[in-house]
Amino acid sequence: MKKDNKTISLPALESALRNNRLVYYYQPKISLVTGKISGVEALLRWIEPDGTVIPPLRFIPLAEETGFVTEIACAMFPKLIADLLLIHDINDSLVASFNLTAQDFKSPEMTDLIHGAILSRQIDPEQLQIELTEASIIDSGEPIVRDRLQGLVGLGVTLAMDDFGTGYSSIDTLSQWPFKVIKLDQGMIRRMNNCPKSTAIVQSSIRMAHSLGISIVAEGVETAEIYDFLMQEGCTEAQGFWMSKPLPMAELLAFIKKDQRWSGLPVGLIHIAQLDHIHWRKTIIDQVINRSFGDSSAGKVQRFTAEMDHSKCRLGQWIFGHGQEFMGHKAFDMLEEPHRRLHAIGKELVEAAERNASHDEMAALLRELTQKSSLLLGLLQEMENQAAF
Repeated sequence: MKKDNKTISLPALESALRNNRLVYYYQPKISLVTGKISGVEALLRWIEPDGTVIPPLRFIPLAEETGFVTEIACAMFPKLIADLLLIHDINDSLVASFNLTAQDFKSPEMTDLIHGAILSRQIDPEQLQIELTEASIIDSGEPIVRDRLQGLVGLGVTLAMDDFGTGYSSIDTLSQWPFKVIKLDQGMIRRMNNCPKSTAIVQSSIRMAHSLGISIVAEGVETAEIYDFLMQEGCTEAQGFWMSKPLPMAELLAFIKKDQRWSGLPVGLIHIAQLDHIHWRKTIIDQVINRSFGDSSAGKVQRFTAEMDHSKCRLGQWIFGHGQEFMGHKAFDMLEEPHRRLHAIGKELVEAAERNASHDEMAALLRELTQKSSLLLGLLQEMENQAAF
């Protein structure tokens, strides 16, 4: 297709929208846990009658400056839903993300369109993901934007922070808005080859996202080495030209139908699961010891914060989530019994501490806890060793 170099005007953009020259291309997202396609991102393209392709960077800034971006978003959303019906006929598990701005939620039209598609069962809300940049969120400054987004999240729609790492206060924004996914900026991913600082930022971002219970997507993956590194570090999804460029609908359907597989051994997530368990064990031991063996004049722990439900702690969420990819492996199949027992011991420790049990009873329970913990960590290490080869 031809490339475009002409100057873009608002009347030309308005004409392109009226004449159905704006279309969605879709870039596949690959799960670094399963190695299979897990979703697609809808990306706008302007296609002229002669085949000229005008990329979004040529017209989206103008649309944002003039406020026309919301009219584009509202006009294109029904087309997105129609495309998703075709996509889900081939693979109904794929999550589709599309880019909006906070400006699109200042009026109710965009929210009403999404609500209507969900309530009429045209789309499962859990298969819809809205991508917003931190800059647009900060610039909006209007409570109504947050309220409307929160309402969509309440229906099951996922909110993703796009271009994470390029803003001034990304972590603060994460704490105030209902994001469930962060997308690492592609520039940072590409700089990893030559910039140790970028690599360290990517590693710490993956760990932070996991601690917050947030999924993390890496954009701009262009080599097998970067893909493998992200997988080893525990990143959950990736997209980039190494797997696939953005595709027009016909090519996307063929891509999905091919059911191609990439590497998908979640070694990094096993390592994070080990660290999560160690943190849980240290938390409960520290609080029990402070309560039962500490200086009473310094005050007592009023509330135990370690998660007692074995299915809700970080390790439990991994076992019953991404860890299910290891079902059938001997070490994984042996995890549940010691993990359940660990939480039972944890409950016994808390109850004993609250009734001021003897030091001997507390010490015996603490020894049993650490023994079960060592067994559990040994099984996780065995899994990590096997997955690495």
